[in-house]
Order: sequence, then C-alpha cells, then structure tokens
Amino acid sequence: MPVEYALKNLLVIEKDAHTAYLLNYMLTREGFEVITSESSKTTYDMIQTMTPVRAVFLDVCFLKDHDCSIIRNIRKLAEWKDVPVLLLAEQEEMDFVKSGLDAGATDFIIQPFNAAELLMQIERHTPQSRSA
Repeated sequence: MPVEYALKNLLVIEKDAHTAYLLNYMLTREGFEVITSESSKTTYDMIQTMTPVRAVFLDVCFLKDHDCSIIRNIRKLAEWKDVPVLLLAEQEEMDFVKSGLDAGATDFIIQPFNAAELLMQIERHTPQSRSA
C-alpha cells in the first residue's frame, strides 16, 4: 500500500525564530500549511505520529559538530524515508552541509533565500507519484 503524504504540509525545523517566521510567512502565502519545530527531540516526537509532509526544511545549525542524528531519525522511519530534507545554510556552513548530505539530506539552500527558490526546491524534489 503506498504511503500517503500531506502534500500541502511542510515541516520547518529552525532554531532562529525570525527565520522560522519568515519561512512560515513565505510558504503560507503560497498555499502551504507550515508545521514548525525548534528542537531535535520535539521533531522526533512529532514525526512518530504525524502524516509525512511534502518536504522538510532543516536549519543546518542542528548539524553543528557534525551530529546528523535528526536526519538519520527522519530517514529510518519507513513512511518518511522518501520525504525531501532540504538544508538551510549560510555560505560559511558548507562543511556542515556536506555532513548533512552524506547523512541523507536531499539538497541545500543557501541563505538568504526567497519564496521562488523555496518553491522550486519543493517541486524539484517532490515525487509526482505522491497522493494527498
């Protein structure tokens, strides 16, 4: 039986409140429902019971010290293994981006970003076969 996805839902895992607000604002204006989390533990608890989202935006700050457990936790859940995980990073954080990609992240977006770039990445990495 195919996994059901909430095609209008996005998960934003972001430590910075201003960036989380900005992402929520831009993506909500484009018709998405944005679910936010500010910690690895909260995220892990949430994804245990929620329907997989269309994409995850992950602040690369969660990968400091090259701890990529948040990505591994998302990937080890069968329903979530194909959900795109898009890293949000600043130019000087590329070392952590590499660690995240090696751990299973799908792609990355360099900050500052704009709504068009976010939408392009969602479309680029979302399999067309998903059903809402």
